[in-house]
Amino acid sequence: MIKADFNPTEFAVQRDPYPCYRRLRDATPVGYIDSLQAFGLFRYDDCKNTFLHPEDYSARDFIRQAFGDLDPVPETPSLIAMDPPEHTPLRKLAGQAFTPSVTRRMEPKIEAIVHGLLDEIEARGREFDFVNDFAAYVPVSVTAELMGVDRAQRANFKIWTADLLNAANRASLAAADVARIKASVAELRAYLETVIAERRDNPADDFISLLVRAEEDGDVLSAIQVLSIAILTHFGGSETPSHLISSSLIAMFDHPEVHASVLDDHSRAGKLVDETLRYWSPVNLVFQTAARDLEVRGVAIPAGSFVLSYIGSANRDERRFDDPDRFDLERDPQGHLSFAHGPHYCPGAALGKRMGTIALTAVLDRMPDIRRLDETTNWLPSLWVRGAKSLAVEY
Repeated sequence: MIKADFNPTEFAVQRDPYPCYRRLRDATPVGYIDSLQAFGLFRYDDCKNTFLHPEDYSARDFIRQAFGDLDPVPETPSLIAMDPPEHTPLRKLAGQAFTPSVTRRMEPKIEAIVHGLLDEIEARGREFDFVNDFAAYVPVSVTAELMGVDRAQRANFKIWTADLLNAANRASLAAADVARIKASVAELRAYLETVIAERRDNPADDFISLLVRAEEDGDVLSAIQVLSIAILTHFGGSETPSHLISSSLIAMFDHPEVHASVLDDHSRAGKLVDETLRYWSPVNLVFQTAARDLEVRGVAIPAGSFVLSYIGSANRDERRFDDPDRFDLERDPQGHLSFAHGPHYCPGAALGKRMGTIALTAVLDRMPDIRRLDETTNWLPSLWVRGAKSLAVEY
């Protein structure tokens, strides 16, 4: 068995995995990772291939890998952990809540949320934590607005999101932390079950109501399916855009020419977001399972093995992107795998990108002199998320 000389559980690696990725792409593009008991794929073509061939690389164990017995909705397969053909009709139904018209309708609400948060920050003083005072609250507030969540519950939604994310680290957590996460997940589920029941009786103009009403070729979503999709949307829509927003600002700070360009023309914030998605994908890897015996680049992967597609590495593959370690606003970033590809392409991708662009444009409009107070980025210790834990700034 070819092994990857790579231990992604070490914080030194998590802080800056890109030199390791570069070495692995050249020396061990497919290798067994002892610390995770899984095969890692590190080249662009191999990672993309897994998304295009779910008959070989199944998503069936994604939720089990991510949440284990902390899965909020164990009664039904999550959309993200289903393969075609079962995945297809459910995806079509869920996709009705992510149409371009829904995204356009959300834009004024996103702008109001962003400016409301900035109003609160400006009222408190000239220094703040960009991650925890702003970037973390934009997507959780937008997702709560999308789903029609009571404003009084939005602080709880932030807590529930953080706890759900931390479930991926359950093996290294103290028993008290695991117990807290279980309680938090139960609270999230109970609240959404109540909202879903209310929307069945009194539909509104929100995401959950769209799911309740969604129909495709005579199929409708059950209450438990609506709950599963709502929780997945809450989790994916709240966490990864937060890291995209903060990482985009960090990328601007780290690259003076980019900083100058975006400050000169705030309309380039969209390009900043696009290149950040490639350069620092908020989702570092995707969990998959070999559906049959496979061979990739001469490496045998037995059926049932866990396979990790390292999209953080694929997006820096020299075979796909010229000079990939350079942050370049003029680059055409199309083709990056940060939203996956094929059947599991993220349905909320357009909304997430607009959210990031609106948030950064507002910050630059209102705080053109914003600067970081610590030159060293405090990255989260995480196997599969790329994002800052905090970012002290002043304006």
